[in-house]
Amino acid sequence: MRIGAYIRNVKRLILHILLTIVILDTTSLYQVLKAPSLVRHFIEHKALNQEISFMDFLSMHYWGDDLDDNDDEKDMQLPFKKFEIQHTSFLFIPFTTSFSFKNTLWPVKADYGPDKPQVHYNASLGSLFRPPRA
Repeated sequence: MRIGAYIRNVKRLILHILLTIVILDTTSLYQVLKAPSLVRHFIEHKALNQEISFMDFLSMHYWGDDLDDNDDEKDMQLPFKKFEIQHTSFLFIPFTTSFSFKNTLWPVKADYGPDKPQVHYNASLGSLFRPPRA
């Protein structure tokens, strides 16, 4: 009984780790992991100017004009500062060059592929104005 519970907990842990990796990789939640750089940069600005508040810091870096203090590289490392679009696409390439669909109900054999036309093509089906159907 104890080994079964242990295996179940390990499976759940692995599932949570994989789910976290997928979510952080495919969404913008990984920007949240940049929060320590935001705090670090605020401390640097606070050392330069004691009067600055955290809201002033956010306003300066996100909503307004940033001072020309030669820290543009650090500014661009802040979370949600630049947009990064991630796109995942899957490409399926079959091993064969043609497909053959056989139907036992109909004696018609239709071959599809890059070198063979489709059987029973009707040009009016692709037309915008089609005749009415009964």
